[in-house]
Amino acid sequence: MEKQLYRGGAPQKPEEEKRDRFVQVRFRHDEYKELKRLKGKTATPNLSTFIRYVCLEKPLPMKTETETYQEVALSIIREMRNDLLRIGVNINQSSRRINSTTDYHDLQREVSAMAGKIQQLETQFRQMMSVVCGTTNPVNVPVYDYED
Repeated sequence: MEKQLYRGGAPQKPEEEKRDRFVQVRFRHDEYKELKRLKGKTATPNLSTFIRYVCLEKPLPMKTETETYQEVALSIIREMRNDLLRIGVNINQSSRRINSTTDYHDLQREVSAMAGKIQQLETQFRQMMSVVCGTTNPVNVPVYDYED
């Protein structure tokens, strides 16, 4: 039995699975634009696959549509994530400064600035929770005093 070397790339498909027939179709500009728009609503990877699915009457994999409140909540979550990353960077910088300096007045100003940022983040979180819960009143989340 001979050992075959793996040469990389995709594995060879059996003959019956290979797509070796080409069909050319011409579209007007407006027809092509409409075709691209319809393809955009599906989860097909390319236009060729979309046309094949439609012509052969296969079920089209559709994209899930998010509602507006979900989009708002996702954008707020992204903002909060960025804020948390910035806060983490500030904490790292502050801890390095604590270990390398004795100027505690600068350190107190940085800690106060970070506390303000954390309170802003908490406000954004409350807004996001009220959007997700669908209420007009802010959601009751425990309040922490960061000024101590």
